[in-house]
Amino acid sequence: MRHTLFSAVRTTLMSGLLAISIPAFANTNELYQVSGMQTHQEHFQQALKKAQQRYAAQLPASVAENLKNKSNERFESGRMHARAAATLQVNLNDSELEQALTFYRSDLGQQVVTAETRATSPAEVSAMQNGLPVMQASAERKATIDRLAKQLPALDMGEEVSMALAGMATQSANQMLGGLFQIPEGLATQQRGALRSQMEPNLPQTLLYVYRDLDDAQLNSYADWSESDNGRAFYKAANAAAHDALNP
Repeated sequence: MRHTLFSAVRTTLMSGLLAISIPAFANTNELYQVSGMQTHQEHFQQALKKAQQRYAAQLPASVAENLKNKSNERFESGRMHARAAATLQVNLNDSELEQALTFYRSDLGQQVVTAETRATSPAEVSAMQNGLPVMQASAERKATIDRLAKQLPALDMGEEVSMALAGMATQSANQMLGGLFQIPEGLATQQRGALRSQMEPNLPQTLLYVYRDLDDAQLNSYADWSESDNGRAFYKAANAAAHDALNP
């Protein structure tokens, strides 16, 4: 009798938790898509394939094949999505999640996403590698960009992607080299500061280029959102989600 009662209570509790969590996960998955995170991940997968092709052309076949297999396993799209969505779910409360959805469902939010996902597309990345055009801007627009630069996790995410790929290459090389020669596992991490120092001076011009289609009023509204409590909460959660997606 007691066992039956306990089972009934447990079933009721589990049903209640499930009823609560299903809408929350649905909202998290929507935020993952509507904020552009899904598209960014698709662009990452395309960049990964290009990197694998470069390795195939530059490395011994066995090393390149091992690196390809390891990177495909580590950066499998479905698992990356699941890790990122789970981290968003943990790091955003219901109110923060709803406020983020409200922003990214808006016209301004979608214009921001269009600008940001265009910037991570393979074609745009290739174009930017050849040098950015110098963006002329008023003092007011530059000041707004500086506000955004302080809030957006652009440098952090750039570091995460670079460190994840470099760490993967180091690990794969060590496995192939065996005991003959070992590359220090922390070598890539030691370069994090140097990488950031290279990216940071270019950030204002990069952001001016990325958001070039937003007018001054839109850019200012976006800066306001980024500085709000909900905006800060979202970017903190998004940065954690990117880290967890790249580092199983």
